[in-house]
Formats: sequence, structure tokens, C-alpha cells
Amino acid sequence: MISRLYNEILENKQRILVSTAELKNQLFAMVKEKLDTKWITYLPPTNIPSKNILAIDGGMWSKETRSGVVFIVDAEAVLYDGRNIERLDDRALIDAFRPGNHAKERISLVMQLMELQLAIKNGDKADLILLDGSLAKKIGRHKVTEKISDIDDVFTVDDIISLKEGESEEKMHKLLVAENHYAISLLIEKYREKLLFISKNSKSSDIFGQPYSDVVVLELFTQGIGYTQPMEKTIEDKYIVSKKASRILSNLKFYTSLVRLDKDSRILKFDFFEREKLLEFINTLAAISVRGYPYPLLEVHKDVRISRDDVKRVMRLLGFKPKQEEWWPSQFL
Repeated sequence: MISRLYNEILENKQRILVSTAELKNQLFAMVKEKLDTKWITYLPPTNIPSKNILAIDGGMWSKETRSGVVFIVDAEAVLYDGRNIERLDDRALIDAFRPGNHAKERISLVMQLMELQLAIKNGDKADLILLDGSLAKKIGRHKVTEKISDIDDVFTVDDIISLKEGESEEKMHKLLVAENHYAISLLIEKYREKLLFISKNSKSSDIFGQPYSDVVVLELFTQGIGYTQPMEKTIEDKYIVSKKASRILSNLKFYTSLVRLDKDSRILKFDFFEREKLLEFINTLAAISVRGYPYPLLEVHKDVRISRDDVKRVMRLLGFKPKQEEWWPSQFL
């Protein structure tokens, strides 16, 4: 079968290359006018004064078995002063959920909450706070018929209250969403002007309105440092679960811009609250980017990433058997 596939590639290579080139040319013709107005080429000034930058990221791993979902989550906050990285604070948790009922989403919410708690706890030490991931994704789209206040008066940055709900996975999920929303609202209330959410992946096509994402369009047809005109967005109240959080988050305006920090590097999405802060953010981060990605976020990402070796050690400690046959389904191990 594989030899047949190779023959197909050799026979059709030229046709495929011509076809993709034609598609690229057609796309450029459709977006050229908007590119000229929406993408702003920019040259950051040199000798930008260094700032204290707090960068926060988290990692997660999970394994489904017939009896449950075992998971690990961790999160870390590092502080960069322009020369050195200081590892300020971290969190880690290993636990198990019953399978189903949003198990994987609950794990993701636990990791996200740890990140938010670290940001709230350490945000006063920095001039700029970088969080990995988009604001919209952290809010989520959890439609609820009724908001809850269970978390509002017991929230703490040192514990995850929702995990104490042991009877209902559905209720735990709702509490985790509410706890995340409350943490986001508190973070914005305390540090709004210096908050910057950075995501590496965005499928939005709001700018160019093409079947391709805006990021793909910009990575195809631009090369230099620059940014798109900030677009105003609104946090919709119908997705906010916590009553107290809704007072701050409901209909709150924020801005989104697609940014490149270094020549020929990837496009990043910035979410922030003060429109006039965009160039300040770009100036600060372009000076410390590594292949177009902010150095502090790169460092913290390396720390929280759960490697294959980490997973092997955890499985060994928990008594999971290693795979004997590649085809054997993992849930039987």
C-alpha cells in the first residue's frame, strides 16, 4: 500500500504544486486590498527600557482507563527582569476522575485555574503579565440557564474549591467554570492595564473573511514585524456562570490584534484591554523575542511541559503496565 502511495506522489507532484500555487495566487487577489489597510508594518524602537515581566503557563497529561481518568496538571509563574529568569511560584496536582461527564474538560479547567491563581497571587511583582492562551478560550462558551454564587464568597488563590464536590461530576464541572470565571474577573479587576493574553493558534477569519484563517493569510503574504488594527470584542454575559464575576465580565470590552514580533516568524494573537497599550506591548516583547515568541513564555512553557519520560515515571509509580503490543488499546493496560 505504501509503495502505491509513493507512486501516486511521484506521478502527481507537479500537478499538485501547480494547483497549490494557483490557489495561493487566487487567495492573494482576494485579500490584497484588505491586507493594505489591515496589516501595519512596524519597526520597534531600539533601546527599550526593560520591564519586569511575569509569564505563566500550565501543562497537563491524562490517561483513560476502564475505571477512571488519571491526570497530572501543573502551572508555573516566572519573572523576567530583562536579564534573568526567576521561578517565582508553581502548582502541581495528580488525581483521578470518573470517566465521562466532561472529564478532560474538567482537567483543562483545573490547569487553567492554577494559572489564573498564580497570576492573581504574583501579578503585583510585574509591569506586564503574560498568560498563554486566548481570553475567549479561557472564558469558554458554557451557556447556563442560571448563574451560581457557590464559589463567590469562598474563592482562594491557594486551593481549588470545586474539587471538593465529590457527588456530582456535572456539578463539579459547573463549579470549575464558575471558579475560573471568578478568577478571571478578579485578575482583570486587579491588573487590567498590564494583562496580555497570547495565543499561538487562532482559527478566526474575522479580518479577511476567507475559508483560510486570518493567521494563515498573514503568514502567507507578510514577512516583517507588524500588527493588525485592533478589533473590539465583547464578553457575552450568557457565558458567565459566576454571579459576582458577571458584574465585572458581562459586556466587558477587550481588543484583539494579530502580531508578528520578528521577521519571518509566526503570527501571534494578542488579547488585551487598553487599546493604546498595543505598541507598548510590541516594543517590549519584540526586544526579547526568540524566533518571534516572548522569551519568558518560552522558558515557562519548557518548565511545565510534561515529557514522555515524566509520563513513563508516573505510570511506573502508579503501577500501570507498559505497552507490550502496539496495537493493544491503552484502556486495557
